[in-house]
Amino acid sequence: MGGTRRVIVVGAGPIGLEAAAAAVAAGHAVTVLERGDVADHVRQWGHVQLFTAFGMNSGPAGRALLEAAGVLLPADGEHLSGATWRERYLLPLAAALRDQVRLETGATVRHVSRPHLLKSDAVGETSRRAADGFRVFFDQHHGEHVLDADAVLDCSGTWGTPNWLGPGGAPALGERALRSAICYHPPDVLFAEFDRYGGRHVCLVGNGDSAATTVLALAQLAETVAGTRVTWVTRTGGGRPVAARPDDPLPGRRSVVALANAVATAGGDVVRWIRDAQIVEITKDAKGFALRLETRDGEWVEQADEVIANIGYEPDDSLYRALQVHECYASRAPMKLSAALSAASGKGGADCLDLGGFGPDVLKNPEPDFFILGAKSYGKTSAFLLRTGYEQVRDVMGLIGG
Repeated sequence: MGGTRRVIVVGAGPIGLEAAAAAVAAGHAVTVLERGDVADHVRQWGHVQLFTAFGMNSGPAGRALLEAAGVLLPADGEHLSGATWRERYLLPLAAALRDQVRLETGATVRHVSRPHLLKSDAVGETSRRAADGFRVFFDQHHGEHVLDADAVLDCSGTWGTPNWLGPGGAPALGERALRSAICYHPPDVLFAEFDRYGGRHVCLVGNGDSAATTVLALAQLAETVAGTRVTWVTRTGGGRPVAARPDDPLPGRRSVVALANAVATAGGDVVRWIRDAQIVEITKDAKGFALRLETRDGEWVEQADEVIANIGYEPDDSLYRALQVHECYASRAPMKLSAALSAASGKGGADCLDLGGFGPDVLKNPEPDFFILGAKSYGKTSAFLLRTGYEQVRDVMGLIGG
């Protein structure tokens, strides 16, 4: 379908901004609805160094817009921190878009629905559902608002919905009440949160790249502040906490994983690694946290001053529950994309660098003109790459027209 269409983009992160730039270039009327500030999630992990270079972290539509505006971009081979990437690319991109799109911050999208059709209506009748358009319900400035759209691109990501600590991905006993007291992201322990973690006993949970980044920062903190120590808990066993990728082409990631594994297995006083363990209960009082662990050696209670859970994220599907979206029962990603990921990954999984875009067809849902893009499109799978998100934007532009 060609011509100008009303496109609503949910989320003003890197993929949302790229989608807005591409939709504007295609001649559409674009509204961007962002829960926080522009690239707010990137701001929160701004202290983390990106493993990939700037050339892989910038999209063609965004670059074209900024280059036309005379903005000097980082070199393609430059490795940036999250904060620098946001400052030098994402914020200038949002500024360049403001004259061409309606960009609303502090706007939390609650529901996307059809104005006159229920989820169960017109099943399989694509043309009828598409003709009805969308009704986007959102909160902003303590009020409720509604906008109409012809196409909706959900680029809201997964950062805001971390996984649970407990067995099987469910909450541990007591975890729900302590959600705000537990850190579910890689904290800036060396600067912004120095006082919170310095000289403290930290229980770190997780066995991925984020956990590796965090344990190295805590180990560095221990060199400065006496008494800083870490109990690193992983559900996995084996000889090291984080699985190393053979011949990893990203030097930064390769180094972080190798150093984290070395720190965990060195047997020093700063980092103690507990493998094959899961947290079944967590409580907190004036003395700190008490975590009940089940391990292959039995069960015991671990005391800690702080808890950091770097255990991944999952999509929040409440936004589109009124729509006909087919989700994978395992990954919670849109079904077609999840099947493509599974086929490409095989039983052993695959690295994000090996998983490019799979073409426009896998982005289609049973609900016409509704698309889930970016990290959220991968569901609970962590192998998403920004470059893939930019490819998704390109493919979706072909589907919505222009």
